[in-house]
Amino acid sequence: MVDIEKLVKDVVAKVVDDLIKQETENNRGISSTIEKQPYTPPAGGKRPVVTAEEVIKAFNAGKDIEVPSGSIITPLAYDTAAEKGVKIIINSKLVLGKNGVKPSKLGQIAIGSDHGGYNLKEKIKDYLFDIGYVYKDFGTYSTASVDYPDYAAAVARAVASGECELGIVIDGAGIGSAITANKIKGILAAVCHDKFTARVAREHDNANILSIGSMVVNEFQAKEIVRTFLNTDFAGGRHARRIDKIFKLEDSK
Repeated sequence: MVDIEKLVKDVVAKVVDDLIKQETENNRGISSTIEKQPYTPPAGGKRPVVTAEEVIKAFNAGKDIEVPSGSIITPLAYDTAAEKGVKIIINSKLVLGKNGVKPSKLGQIAIGSDHGGYNLKEKIKDYLFDIGYVYKDFGTYSTASVDYPDYAAAVARAVASGECELGIVIDGAGIGSAITANKIKGILAAVCHDKFTARVAREHDNANILSIGSMVVNEFQAKEIVRTFLNTDFAGGRHARRIDKIFKLEDSK
């Protein structure tokens, strides 16, 4: 006589075992970066190029991707890395990784908007999470009409106090929020509408707040701007001298 209870238990045990094996296979490449050796893709010309194919190679090898600054990372590579859980690291700074920790060189990001920037703010918050950043939302929390200075000032004060390292403010044009933020001592807010202005804002002007106009750029452009702004370091040198002159103007009021 067939032992139905034993048969059911055996079937369940086999199913569970198969699921565990499948989960283990799916999770290759998303363990701690400490446990994994970096995978460096071959250079494409003068600048290393990270493609979706390179991300898949790294995933199959159970490794993260580590490249120097100035590397070219294709949009599809970012999407594939997020899907596979592969971290992309530029000069030891994590710039992508749904399953990773916050970047080692960058702390909490302050973000805020008025009603006109609310929808874009929510999308950028999701994007910040996806690429491994920790953020604090200073509002607004709906599309009900509000005054942009209230939220831009809150973000600026959080950055100026050191509570947050960098800030992002969003309104219709990005101009009003930038003007507001720059009234707070210690703030250098820049309106950016493409990757070039975002890079220069950080590299040359040491901007600590990014201002975006929701009526000026679309969601894809905004994400590109945010990514560029967060991943660009201040160049220092002659630019530092110029920034010092800007800050001295605050004391001359």
